[in-house]
Amino acid sequence: MSGPHQIAVIGAGIAGLACAAALQAAGLAVSVFEKSRGLGGRMSTRLGENWQCDHGAQYFTARNQDFRAEVLRWQKAGAADLWTPKLEVMGNTPHLHSHQSIERFVGTPSMTSPAHFLANNISVTSKITVQQIE
Repeated sequence: MSGPHQIAVIGAGIAGLACAAALQAAGLAVSVFEKSRGLGGRMSTRLGENWQCDHGAQYFTARNQDFRAEVLRWQKAGAADLWTPKLEVMGNTPHLHSHQSIERFVGTPSMTSPAHFLANNISVTSKITVQQIE
């Protein structure tokens, strides 16, 4: 077989984009196909006139050392930041606690920012549904 392999990644969520970025860094030609109009998957943001609402993941954590290093890269690029809300647990349920020691992160200025950062040099086709793989 001559020439570089053409790789298709289905889904432009964080996992799909991270996979595409790793494949592209390895020298492969990668195209990402996304059924939605935007990037980010569960890390989604709705925009309106003078408002935005993150309605997918509220925040994310980075407990794995490799993922923590990636989040640090996002932070340095301004695509993510530490989120330090005041959390309260309602009720008297003993198994619930607020996990104040867990670092929580959000995309900045919106939850889709890490996805946009990852997709910076990747070919992404949105609003397309993959019907069949051959």
